[in-house]
Amino acid sequence: MSAYVFHNWPQPDELAQQLGNDEQAEVIVVAESWPKTLLATSASGQAIVRFWTQARLFWQQQPVFSYPFRAAGKFLLIRPQEYKHWVQFYSGFSHDKADIGVSGFKPWLTLPPTLAVKSVVVIGAGISGAATAFALAKRGIAVTVIEQHAFASAASGNYLGLLYAKISPNYTVQTELLLAGYGFSRSLLQNSLPVGQGWLDCGVLHLNYNDAEKNRNGLLASQNPDNALFRSITQTQAGDIAGMELPSGGLWWPFGAAINPYSWVDALLRQPIIEVLTATKVTSVAYQNNGWQIVCQNMNRSFTLEASHVVICAGADSDTLFPVAGWPLHKIRGQTTTACFRTDVIKPTCALSGNSYITPAWQDKLCFGATFHPNNTDNSLNEEDENVNWQQLRRWLPHLAANLNPNAKPQGHAAIRCDAFDHLPLAGPVGNAEAMLQQYARLRLDKNYRLNQPCPWQPGMFINTAHGSRGLLTAPLCAEAIAAAILGLPSPLSVRLQQALHPNRLPIRALTHHLSFPLTA
Repeated sequence: MSAYVFHNWPQPDELAQQLGNDEQAEVIVVAESWPKTLLATSASGQAIVRFWTQARLFWQQQPVFSYPFRAAGKFLLIRPQEYKHWVQFYSGFSHDKADIGVSGFKPWLTLPPTLAVKSVVVIGAGISGAATAFALAKRGIAVTVIEQHAFASAASGNYLGLLYAKISPNYTVQTELLLAGYGFSRSLLQNSLPVGQGWLDCGVLHLNYNDAEKNRNGLLASQNPDNALFRSITQTQAGDIAGMELPSGGLWWPFGAAINPYSWVDALLRQPIIEVLTATKVTSVAYQNNGWQIVCQNMNRSFTLEASHVVICAGADSDTLFPVAGWPLHKIRGQTTTACFRTDVIKPTCALSGNSYITPAWQDKLCFGATFHPNNTDNSLNEEDENVNWQQLRRWLPHLAANLNPNAKPQGHAAIRCDAFDHLPLAGPVGNAEAMLQQYARLRLDKNYRLNQPCPWQPGMFINTAHGSRGLLTAPLCAEAIAAAILGLPSPLSVRLQQALHPNRLPIRALTHHLSFPLTA
């Protein structure tokens, strides 16, 4: 796992010769933009040119752009003004940790020192857990994944989900995350699962379903006139792409996809050094004798696993596990509906998104929805949400709804999504909340008070959760960031994103906002 750093674009032939057969190469180019021409004469150099040409499609002038490279590495394009900040924060390169206290970084939003990896346990086998296990396993780290049900059965259990980035015209933290995750997920998807075997390379059309969306889509298109990721299309063009009459134009994402999460999770977990234990519940997690003790229960027995590192990827159940038990995560019930077609006359040939979403047919079924119920933890299918999904479809596309066979009883999937107060994932290392609340108590009086005491960490404990309804887009990139932090590799995230997604923001917010914060031993 070697990092190759270039402060200008290397020639593809020379880079190919330098890399040789290194399948875990971390290639970092520090540059403001892409070169105008990329030429190579050798076969290996031409392969790099083809890779860069594909990757460039997803670059949206992000400060740090990450794209999977070869079998187990990644390519990073970092803008010069970000690079020093990024390295200083800690990207796996050697630098003086003592400088963190005077460099402007809040100690609770930094990264802990790397620990020797002896064994890793991932709790949860949805897209977050599968992507995290995969990011480690492809680098030769054996992982045990524990799932209390079947894998991809909770929030990752929808029949089909969409991969595209519903972004804001303003460059918010969320917009940066969604753009960064889009190319990463798309590349990981096409390299881990053949097209048609669990996903549809169909594109996603986000319709102008009201005036606000029309204005947002129009502003995005005008701000990015030469953009390859999306473009504005008329109502007629939209209908031609979708293969059916539509009520409006919108923003067309040609690289968007409709994914069966089960298929993708299955593909990611099918690595020789990933062991998956399903129908196994974690009953306790404790740090003892310089390691984590994870007590598990299945139908046959109770047993204990030992690990140097633990990554909590349990979605809505994450807040039941130490050391994040009781942390203020939001629970949101959602239900999608599936139905079969009456005829082949009216079928969307692309995915549609608006105030809900509609997929093309996969295995003779169409998927649409979803409902949204905050603070509701009932994950059973019900008639009320089934009716809501049908009503939305009939209002939006009555001719499509009329071409679907009604269901005698609810068909689809209901699950509880997990979200945070700021609608950003929790992705990164976990601090000792009780110690932080004491050590940084001065923040209750002055949230801007400068504190330099190093963060008290939970050694080797990480979390990747609270992806809401965007897990297909954001969880794989967050998984890569966690693997990088565990192994001391270059982070795929800018410093802004690493801090914005940091789990420790939750207990610190309790101090700065004078909130109570639950502590569980």
